[in-house]
Amino acid sequence: MARTLLLILALSLSLGSHAQGDEESAEYGAETLYNLLVAELAGQQQQFDIALGNYLLEAHRTQDAGVAARATQIAQYIGAEQAALDAATLWSRLDPQSALAQQAMSIEQLRAEHLADAMLALKKALELDPGLQVQYLTAYTSSLNKNSRSQLLERLGSLHNSHPDNASISLTRAILLQQQQDLSAADTELNNLLKKHVKYYPAWMLKARLLTAQNKDDAALDTVKSALKHFPKDKALGVLKARLQVKVKDIKGARKTFAQLSEQFPDDGAIRLPLALTLLELGEYPESREQFQILLEQGDLPNEAHFYLARLDLHDGQYDAALEHFLAMDGGRDYLSAQAQIVQLYVKKEAYGQAIAHLQKQRELDSDNRQTYYLMEVELLNRQKRYDDAADLLNEALSDYQDNVDLRYSRAMVAEKLGNYPQLEQDLTFIINAEPENATALNALGYTLADRAQRLEEALKLIQRARELAPEDPAILDSLGWVYFRLGKLQEALNNLRQAYNLMPDPEIAAHLGEVLWQQGLFKEARNVWDEALSKQPNNLIIKRTMERLIKP
Repeated sequence: MARTLLLILALSLSLGSHAQGDEESAEYGAETLYNLLVAELAGQQQQFDIALGNYLLEAHRTQDAGVAARATQIAQYIGAEQAALDAATLWSRLDPQSALAQQAMSIEQLRAEHLADAMLALKKALELDPGLQVQYLTAYTSSLNKNSRSQLLERLGSLHNSHPDNASISLTRAILLQQQQDLSAADTELNNLLKKHVKYYPAWMLKARLLTAQNKDDAALDTVKSALKHFPKDKALGVLKARLQVKVKDIKGARKTFAQLSEQFPDDGAIRLPLALTLLELGEYPESREQFQILLEQGDLPNEAHFYLARLDLHDGQYDAALEHFLAMDGGRDYLSAQAQIVQLYVKKEAYGQAIAHLQKQRELDSDNRQTYYLMEVELLNRQKRYDDAADLLNEALSDYQDNVDLRYSRAMVAEKLGNYPQLEQDLTFIINAEPENATALNALGYTLADRAQRLEEALKLIQRARELAPEDPAILDSLGWVYFRLGKLQEALNNLRQAYNLMPDPEIAAHLGEVLWQQGLFKEARNVWDEALSKQPNNLIIKRTMERLIKP
């Protein structure tokens, strides 16, 4: 309220000439003050349409430059382009010696794509303030077409001839060239600019970023190093140098740069974190742990600190300590990954009940990821072969997320374990209808139909569609081989199963390949395939049951 009272006092002084004199003038002044007071109060309540309407009305009625300026500011803030142009035009006319008014005018004319008027206003602004930083224009030029930007480039060239010491004009031209995708010309513009204004910081930063955008990381790094000779203590340049060192695989150099920056800015977690990560990548685990611990003690980026301290604990086999760190997180980019790690640590301790309780709690705390927590719990139940419980949980989840294909697929796989083939087919068909190019669902349904020796031609079509989408997927090649086997096409079956096994020597593929070889009388080769698979997984039931079924005592 104090600010409002000061505003009223200032307005009454600025409008004093209107408020004095005859009775009619006094009433006019009071009404204006009332309307402006209403406008300010409306602005404080974020009712900007009322604020703008009153200010624009009184700007035209009072012909007061201050009121017109305020109307311009409000209109620009809420993006009311026509009102902003109206107010800026009035402001620049009422106060022709104001560089700010001309600057506002140039912005609004540019937004209206009145290029000549925009440049005229900019020219007037530069005459009033030769040092004006004009790159503000580029915030409004990205939406212009190429021809319009070319016109601006030409007009800015003329302005630069009139104001050769204003470095921001060349910088603006470089940004426009960047928007035109003429990066070579932009680089040339910046090089010429830096020859004349070697300590013009924005030009160095733009040059480095342009080179980075072109994946010219070595050249960008050289540019940053040159810039640091003129700005040796600049944080942004230092951080950019370190990140570029990481990109060019100079990890030790990045570690040194981050360490120097951390000494220079010890309270900046955004610098200490990449230092800790660089040490971690170099395998300097004690030093990395020390930096993450400092982050934690400073209360800066605690979620990131907890996450990586937990990973270090995992590396050291300190599972209980890792669990504590993961549990201490309450958000952050790695939060969901941490929840998966928590579950794995509980499983490692065979504490399935705690793992499930944790996931159920997370479904309430982290509603954005509820579906993921459902899937994680289903995986736990499947591990324990609690397929009925898994099916019940998926039914509960799908009552809220009936269109979720991941939950549908998971229920289909549980249904297969329970022998509930109608449910499996229903869910896989739903997925295929929703996502016709879902190769995984196509393959799963096709394989199920083939494995049960039902609707083999339909199964073949489904799997062939899947293969068209993912021709090198070994699971799909396995299914294709299996359906050919069911159809009695042994050579086609063998070709696909060999290819699948070469890509992925999985026990189930080995079982299928061995069976087809056996049926073709290639008994020794079949035994070799099975023996090789059993050497990796001696207790695999799929292979053992296949061998028991085929090899007669």
